[in-house]
Amino acid sequence: MPVITVNKDYFCKLLGKDLPMDFIEERLPMLGVGWEEKKKNEFSIEVFPNRPDMLSVEGLARAFASFIGLKPGLKEYKALDSEYLVTIDPKVNEVRPYFVAAVVKNVEFTDDLIKSVIQLQEKLHITHGRKRRKVAIGLHDLEKIYFPVTYTTKPADFRFVPLEQEKEMSLKQILEELPKGKEYGWILEGKKEYPILIDNRGVVLSMPPIINSEATKVEEGTKNLFIDITATDLKAANEVLNILVTSFADIGCEIYKVKLKYANTLITTPNLEPKSFELDPKYVNRMLGLELSMDDIIKLLEAMGHAALRINDKIEVKVPCYRCDIMHPIDLVEDIAIAYGYEKFEPIIPNISTLGKEDEFEEFSEKLRNFLTGFGLQEVVTFILTNKEKLFKKMNMPPVDVAETLNPKTEEYCVVRNWLLPSLIEILARNKRYEYPQNLFEVGDVFHLDEKSDTGVKKERRLAVVLCHAKASLSEIKSVTESILLNLGIRDYKIEEDKCPCFIEGRSAIVKVKGENVGRFGEVHPIV
Repeated sequence: MPVITVNKDYFCKLLGKDLPMDFIEERLPMLGVGWEEKKKNEFSIEVFPNRPDMLSVEGLARAFASFIGLKPGLKEYKALDSEYLVTIDPKVNEVRPYFVAAVVKNVEFTDDLIKSVIQLQEKLHITHGRKRRKVAIGLHDLEKIYFPVTYTTKPADFRFVPLEQEKEMSLKQILEELPKGKEYGWILEGKKEYPILIDNRGVVLSMPPIINSEATKVEEGTKNLFIDITATDLKAANEVLNILVTSFADIGCEIYKVKLKYANTLITTPNLEPKSFELDPKYVNRMLGLELSMDDIIKLLEAMGHAALRINDKIEVKVPCYRCDIMHPIDLVEDIAIAYGYEKFEPIIPNISTLGKEDEFEEFSEKLRNFLTGFGLQEVVTFILTNKEKLFKKMNMPPVDVAETLNPKTEEYCVVRNWLLPSLIEILARNKRYEYPQNLFEVGDVFHLDEKSDTGVKKERRLAVVLCHAKASLSEIKSVTESILLNLGIRDYKIEEDKCPCFIEGRSAIVKVKGENVGRFGEVHPIV
């Protein structure tokens, strides 16, 4: 989880009150952050992923001021209308389809603010932005930009001067030679053209999500900012934009809307209107096991930065635009619990009788392992991740679609296995110098693509056995297969001849139970 460093003097200035470090250390963790360390005039905290709005010092101070009663209730923000226009070229749909933006004016860059902005941008990239893959942020000097701006794509030989460089470089050179290009170039891997943000004069603002341009660099005297966010998820992009602009608004900056011209629609961002929820006090008390009055609940909601209004026997709650973690009334219940104080809850032993026991499926798997060990087989446990070459090419099997890992660190482990036998064959290949017999088995999980599943993948528990010694034969593995079936109480089975490329032709068979294929066995083909 991300850790941010906070200057105490700047933090207390944002609060509007000078607080002792001991008080901050005692109370801040109650808001739902982890206290890391403190120094003479600064402290570090760990921010949980559900509260990205507290990744900035300004957002943290805003939440804490409300929590301790200095500034309770909803803080409203306003984005002013403007004529700033960005055109989104449909070509970006194949690369990085979403774009949102805002203008921030009257920024007074102090050392504390610069550190806070850099830290917030970095932490949002890592967390909400998924290392810039999902969301990437760009900050530019507004006065150096001529509107309208266009978000489009350009070929690899397109050139501009990237940030902190003195000469033009092609997009290909940026990806191959600059540190940021090497670090984030994988995001654009395989793309025929790359995203470019360019103004009305043809001056490049940035190459998202890689690097900004030197032409619109934010410097010490910058007073007005243009914020651009490109993304693969529009919801996430708007959430990050709201977190950024409200942090600037908290220090007195003015926020302006930007018009975004998509192919078929015109929208404006940011939208800083609060979200509304209806909350039933009975639901709150049932979830928390408390007996809070409606006034108590309203007060606790205000302590978490919300506005709450009694409407008959319900409460209408207005949630600030930066609270992207509030998606359901249960999230408001959690906020109420935090404001109430977890230390005030009295633990109660549930008035029910339960007995813990092993899952029946795991019991069955363990039973299988035990009698396979009794057969003289040695159990192995192999990695779930592997690669297509091991699953198919080395096994002489035709390739099929399998679940793949996104952005794998190594090609050795880039897909999830869909059968166990390749893993056992690999162990045998790595242990040829050791004495035989090498008779192995594995009871493990495999994964298959399944559109009907919520995750798109179905998990199955499988068994694989290999017998490797000088006299290993089809009859021996057939005997082991039948013993397994009989030990599982399965007697109504059929064994039929099978053709499987990983086995020698005429030396393999398939096992059927009630007409359904449940397994196969055979002598491994020499090509494997």
